[in-house]
Amino acid sequence: MTYTIQKQIPQGYFSEITMFHLRPQFASTSRWLLRSVKAMLACKLTLVYTQYHQMLDLQSLVASDYEESYEHAELMASFLSQLLPLRPTSPSELIHSKEEYANESIDKYKEYKRHLELFSGECFIPEVVEQFCKIVYEANGYYTFKAFSNMNYSVYAEALLLFQIGKIDYLTFVEIFQEISLFEGRRKPLKAADLKLYLRTMHKITDLYISLLQKWLNKN
Repeated sequence: MTYTIQKQIPQGYFSEITMFHLRPQFASTSRWLLRSVKAMLACKLTLVYTQYHQMLDLQSLVASDYEESYEHAELMASFLSQLLPLRPTSPSELIHSKEEYANESIDKYKEYKRHLELFSGECFIPEVVEQFCKIVYEANGYYTFKAFSNMNYSVYAEALLLFQIGKIDYLTFVEIFQEISLFEGRRKPLKAADLKLYLRTMHKITDLYISLLQKWLNKN
């Protein structure tokens, strides 16, 4: 599905100068450098956890006794087509064999490991990240992060990370850093409350990771 992109800069978003200081090499003070490091860490944790979460969900489907029926797929397809009229769904799209789930889980595992290797270095320690993912997946206290990491939060993380490493400019960042509206088939600016929730959630997961990292460093 193709999403249209809003070209104007939304009100209440990060200013260009703020984003400039979030690039580690341009951080003007030690405080800004810390912010930039934590922002980059939050992005990497989000992108890795997305793969981890999807991998384990697929593994659960493989191990379960649940068998999909065509009749159930028809009902779900009808419901989704009414809910999302811009993207009609067919029953065949919703029926998957356990072999397909197993293959998808292997692909997600490879992506998970690839991200761990790609981001490895400095304060991003694969062993600690794996512990972080396990805790978040099994805990009840990270519902918001788990619910949105597979959707908008991974989009935000990729946009911010690309900007921080200089792969995209400020305007492109703003164009990407928007909510994906399934109902309207386009991207739209985050509401202030949603942006604040996102920032609080990122602080929460980085605080968890840092606490795990500190324990790991004390042992090693």
